[in-house]
Amino acid sequence: MKNINNKKINIDPIAEARKGKYFNKYSKEAKERIKLGVEIYNTRENLKISQQHLAKKAQTTQKVISRIENGDVNVGFSLLNRIADVLGFNYENWGRIFNFNTLL
Repeated sequence: MKNINNKKINIDPIAEARKGKYFNKYSKEAKERIKLGVEIYNTRENLKISQQHLAKKAQTTQKVISRIENGDVNVGFSLLNRIADVLGFNYENWGRIFNFNTLL
């Protein structure tokens, strides 16, 4: 009978993922989606409007707004433009999302 050694191997899944060819690209994209979602959420909350109200005004669904705010999807330019119009986005909003300062 074979003697099977039951050694536990501790593997850090994040460390392993970082070794992947596309890790930096995908993590940067995820970070950008999250920053956009947070900015939309915070602005919407400050305006005291619901996801459903924003969705109706931006001609989409509440589920799509939820997924955007959670950073789950890449938003097309057309929809992003409609959402930004409803929320009244300005250079400060875009600056927080994309880390740039506008010189006036």
